[in-house]
Amino acid sequence: MKLAKIVVVGSINMDVVIRVPHIPIEGETIMARSVQYYGGGKGANQAIAMSRLGGDVHMIGRVGKDAHGQRLYDNLLENGTKTAGVEWDEDQPSGTAYIYVSDRGENNIVVFSGANSKVDVAQISRYEHLFDDAEYCLMQMEIPRETIEHTVQVCKQKGVKIILNPAPAQPLSEQILEGLYILIPNESELDLLCPGPGSLEEKSAKLYGSGVQNLIVTLGAKGSMLMNEAGVKYFPAVPVKPVDTTAAGDSFIGGLTIGLSNKMDLEAAIQYASLVAAITVSKMGAQASLPDLAAVEAYLAGK
Repeated sequence: MKLAKIVVVGSINMDVVIRVPHIPIEGETIMARSVQYYGGGKGANQAIAMSRLGGDVHMIGRVGKDAHGQRLYDNLLENGTKTAGVEWDEDQPSGTAYIYVSDRGENNIVVFSGANSKVDVAQISRYEHLFDDAEYCLMQMEIPRETIEHTVQVCKQKGVKIILNPAPAQPLSEQILEGLYILIPNESELDLLCPGPGSLEEKSAKLYGSGVQNLIVTLGAKGSMLMNEAGVKYFPAVPVKPVDTTAAGDSFIGGLTIGLSNKMDLEAAIQYASLVAAITVSKMGAQASLPDLAAVEAYLAGK
């Protein structure tokens, strides 16, 4: 079966993962247990998640001309992601994310955009040919908003299905929302996109009513919820002891898109995504924890 082509337009970061007893509060100083460096960025995480699962994945992004940038670029290649659309920035350093991970597996993240802030409309235009025979385009919100809006229009013109992860959450224009194939926020992002009172389903209905074809809200250990023209359906998470939840959302989205590209229906793809995410949170790191096909098959064989 011919693989569906997937284009990822998004961020590429170096993740600095700091293990701590607990997430520090304002004004608190604590001692770290360890500091480790991993390839990250929501765009690169999702690209590598799909590449490891056998996807035909093409990345459009930007890294700095520095040691981190070379490592991040090489990491994409080593994991099977095609990098023709990745450029080197002369002025900005590579993006960096500082991630605190507690003994309970909780995390918080501070991101410096760096070269990601220079993924502009001109760069998308230089690689517009990559969309010509693509089936899906994945985007996140760690690159400039105008770049996202432009890419949405390119995809609509070329008939490419758009999957948007609105993270970090910010207001979404009608230009972005109208006609999206899938919008995938988590619960906190949904609250930021639809502030004020209202239940999960009420807020979801507001977003869905903006023209999105399918809305999937990821709910952590509670699983996920799908809202579309067929109604509302909940999907349980695959039970697992969490070690590091850093890339849970990225692996879910990667698993979902691979499921769809392998001709699964949407509900089956959500179940596959839940399995991929469960394997991810059972390991440390962002990209380091993303499973390949062998890991998924081993998990299924051990059930």
